[in-house]
Amino acid sequence: MPFRDRPARRSRPALRRNRLWPWVTVLVLFLWRQPSALEAADALVLGRDVQIRQTPHVSGRVIQTARPGETYEVPGRRPGRSQPLFVLDEHGEVWVKIRVNDEESGFVPTKFVSIAREEYRSPRGNPLLIVNLRPTGDGGVSRDLWAAHDGWQRTQRLATIEGRPVWASHGEWFICQVDSGRPVKDQSVDRNVERIERFSADGGKSTVLATGSQPTVNEARGEVYFYRDVDDQGVAVLPGLFAVGIEGGGLRPVYLVPERYKFWKEDGDFFVQVPPPILRAAQNRIQFYAFEPMGSRVRFTVSPEGQFFELRRE
Repeated sequence: MPFRDRPARRSRPALRRNRLWPWVTVLVLFLWRQPSALEAADALVLGRDVQIRQTPHVSGRVIQTARPGETYEVPGRRPGRSQPLFVLDEHGEVWVKIRVNDEESGFVPTKFVSIAREEYRSPRGNPLLIVNLRPTGDGGVSRDLWAAHDGWQRTQRLATIEGRPVWASHGEWFICQVDSGRPVKDQSVDRNVERIERFSADGGKSTVLATGSQPTVNEARGEVYFYRDVDDQGVAVLPGLFAVGIEGGGLRPVYLVPERYKFWKEDGDFFVQVPPPILRAAQNRIQFYAFEPMGSRVRFTVSPEGQFFELRRE
């Protein structure tokens, strides 16, 4: 599937205020219609001992307690039925209505169940990583990373991420881009500092490798390539393609781009990021992308050692 520019989860605050709940519903319905790479099914329970309540409120009567791996029908998912019912409570929590049995329905917070998701199984078959595409009360979508172990005997939420987790070929660890929750210092962009982290297969250990985004793994060289334009405090630095060791350490710039090039640009109500670097191992080449000042996209081709080969506008 060709890459499409990925919208940032957050738009600028001034633009976000008038795009609250109706926009969330529209976006979720849009996600359900995406290609098969995006798994969409009835509500899949992710959390443990998830309480299904009669009303969408923490004080609502508990109808039933759901277990990880169970699925429940979302009313309206079948052809000819009305839209699924989502409710935003006074605390900003998004709830979804699900059918418990033929006579009764209830509500659960979307942070504990998945309506739209992506799935990434370990090369060893276990665990299964699930990216829950969760609608949020501010009009965005959060990519919550969960791990399901041993046939749903154990589940855990690992982090909020961007992009997709990248498994090592042997399945002992995976790498992903984690949202730190800290905003960048540039107040004109509603964007958080992103980190490249490595997780053990069981999710029990995580290691911060570097501050950056869009990781691409080169196992043969033991390196991860990524974009970097701010430091760990969110302060702007010279933008460029960087590398860091898979085990941590050895941070180095592969190729710095002139400051006029950016990895993010404003696109309507959102900020979009360039595609991740592409490793051409057989040619000893890396292709990476940036935006010019007027917004057009360019592609750089360099070697892992930083030798420049080509700049092409797309």
